[in-house]
Amino acid sequence: MSTPLPDDYLYKADQLFGRLGLWMYNHKLVVFLAALLLLGAGLYFAATARTDNSFDTFFDATDPAYSAYMTYQDEFGSDEVAYILYSVPRSEHGPFELEAMRRIAQLTEALEYEVPFVKDVTSLSNVEFITADEDFLEIHELALDMPHDQDTLLERRGAMMKKPSYRGSLVNDEATHGAIILEMTVTSSDSMDVLRLDPEGGDGLANLYPQVSNSKILEILKRPEYQGIKFHWSGDVPMNTAYNEVIENEATLLTLLTMVLVSVIALICFRLQLLGLVGPLTVVILGLIMTVGFMGLAGYKVGALFLIAPTLLTAIGVAQSVHLIAEFNLLRSRGLDRREAVKQTLEHVALPCLLAAVTTATGFLVMAGSNLRALAELAIYLGAGVLLTFVASITVMVCYMSMGRDWRPQSIDPWEQGRGVLFHFLRRVADINLKRPVAILLVFGAVLAGCFAGMGRLHVGFSFLEEFKAHTQFRQHTTYVQDVMGGMLNVVFIYDAGEADAVKRYEVLSHMDRLQRFSETSPIVKKTYSVVDILKDMNQSFHGDDPAFYRLPENDELIAQYLLMYEISGGQDLADYLSGDYRRSTLELRVDLTDSRRIRKLVGDLEEYLAENPVAGASIEITGIGMLWIKMAEYIAQSQVWGYGLAFSIIAVILCLAFHSVKMGLLAMIPNLFPVILVLGIMGWYGMHLDYFRLLLATVAIGIAVDDTVHITTRIRKEFLSRGNYAEAIRASLMTVGRPLVITTVILTLSFLVFLASVMEVLSSFGVLLAITMITALLADLFLLPALVMVLRPFGPEQETVEHVAEAQAPNFIT
Repeated sequence: MSTPLPDDYLYKADQLFGRLGLWMYNHKLVVFLAALLLLGAGLYFAATARTDNSFDTFFDATDPAYSAYMTYQDEFGSDEVAYILYSVPRSEHGPFELEAMRRIAQLTEALEYEVPFVKDVTSLSNVEFITADEDFLEIHELALDMPHDQDTLLERRGAMMKKPSYRGSLVNDEATHGAIILEMTVTSSDSMDVLRLDPEGGDGLANLYPQVSNSKILEILKRPEYQGIKFHWSGDVPMNTAYNEVIENEATLLTLLTMVLVSVIALICFRLQLLGLVGPLTVVILGLIMTVGFMGLAGYKVGALFLIAPTLLTAIGVAQSVHLIAEFNLLRSRGLDRREAVKQTLEHVALPCLLAAVTTATGFLVMAGSNLRALAELAIYLGAGVLLTFVASITVMVCYMSMGRDWRPQSIDPWEQGRGVLFHFLRRVADINLKRPVAILLVFGAVLAGCFAGMGRLHVGFSFLEEFKAHTQFRQHTTYVQDVMGGMLNVVFIYDAGEADAVKRYEVLSHMDRLQRFSETSPIVKKTYSVVDILKDMNQSFHGDDPAFYRLPENDELIAQYLLMYEISGGQDLADYLSGDYRRSTLELRVDLTDSRRIRKLVGDLEEYLAENPVAGASIEITGIGMLWIKMAEYIAQSQVWGYGLAFSIIAVILCLAFHSVKMGLLAMIPNLFPVILVLGIMGWYGMHLDYFRLLLATVAIGIAVDDTVHITTRIRKEFLSRGNYAEAIRASLMTVGRPLVITTVILTLSFLVFLASVMEVLSSFGVLLAITMITALLADLFLLPALVMVLRPFGPEQETVEHVAEAQAPNFIT
């Protein structure tokens, strides 16, 4: 038989890790203190990490689309709102029932004066109601001139319902529901000192916008004086609050569930061995703290994407620990003392663990070039977290393995005797691989062909509303609000006339009017707002409220007069649509919270309209949250194209260098591509779309699945160099490494299924798909890789012939 060559650099690396193991064994206290130092540093910097799930966390400040959005906010103020829809059950006149209107006026005032960070509150009770008498314009508020009887209020209702600007905004077309709109002074992306309610109250969510605003709104709505009025609420404030609460609550919940789950599995697999419980948990805790500390040090925000990080790192840390414990137990069961077992454990397992960590980190880090800032940051801190978890696993596990007495096994483990269920399963797997490698390749090839066809049906799309499960309050309320009133998302067109006062020209405003009416033909546009609405309302008022005159005045002079009269009469809404110098004006579309593909089509249609109908003397820029959604979809598509290819290429290069063979490196990548292609194919056939969570499936799957591939490929190579026979090498590898591979896959699969406990539908589906990926990755490692090795013989010709393959001894732990 052959032996590992002394000049083989993988052999030298193994020996180096062995010497490192001896040094760590002899200097346990130093290693322990180093681990405590890492823990302390992690805790210090982790305390500086901030929770933020606003759009700012998704975009870089230099991004053109985001820059345009920020310019819009600087010019016209925050566009964040809270939207309260209400009805009065069992009332004949709904929101126009007199007593209900009085209570809504009281509620409007309470919201305006008590809710933190509110700029303005508008309802039916205080909305500007324009009337005109010959040359005089009057702007009324119902609350200041509240009718004394129901009939007078119904007359006001009739006048209001004639005003298109109110319908679909403050009252629905059937007049069964009213609405209250709270405009905010800040955005979720403002600096921390701006978002604090109490400057000395700290940076907990309970002292920050939007939580403080949302909490106050709900507290006011629950007051006894508003009983009998049914409320539903939606908008930016409730949505950002819901996201922040999910991040804060579920990051802890999912991590604890994962830890409990893997602890139970580890205890079962290692026969209630304390090392199997304490070791992996310590590794995970240290790795997570150092990762969050890295985030704090780098200034990264804790956003929605962070929810996957604790579970991923927990699963990876436990998987690495399992390989170390399994090898250590095997060596101890064969009679090695503790010192020598630690040395040989690192010789056999540390290098594959390092390669697995590097390839996993690479799978994440390739996404660092994404135009989505949140995704790029996730890639960096997950990549760093994987490497830090590897450091934690080596240091912590060596410390634990170095403790205790040098016991000797009193009996042969059932696994050694061949009585375990998993033993028989792996022996059967080995038999199938050795007898039918070509048939295995044909089966996998047929499955791949069908999955490739499914991948062609994939599309990019997402909806923030559908990210929440159907039973969640935010989704239920928002769905109801959209069904009744519609339009919780905005797309904004900014007209820039180039000079002061120029945007008041009829030529510019008439173009805006036509664009506004064209956009309203889209089924997802529920309401539009612009200065044109105010001018039309005034024009109608000056013509006896005749609906035929709800149109734009047709000359520049009359437009200028109307605007001047509006300001003199105390109108306050112009600042929402016009810049102070009358150079710029906005047209806002309120759009359904729907699939980003429908929004992309809307914007595409409007861009085509503008190309065919240009406006003279002005430029038009599109922005708003809806436009940022479109950019997110484009960035996801771009990341899908280059991210997967780059991850595959870099990991393949790493494996080629590690195995000193291009053929072996590329061959090892095939089992890693299979689960990715299979899951993406399933998604395509089932009509599932790629959102910013599912986008991560391929890179996460390649990065994690390659871990087991590295372990089994390294062991097959080592066994072949030792035995000189492919059949023996494959059987020996499956019977040794196969068991920890199965255990780590069970741990990974169940860990990802923990995501089912999330209130986020997108996270739950991500967990299920990732669990399927892990199972298929195991099948690929157990069947596809050995079959490829048997057929392609990547390590060269066999060095001797054996007629009967000896059964390899298996590691020392039970099924």
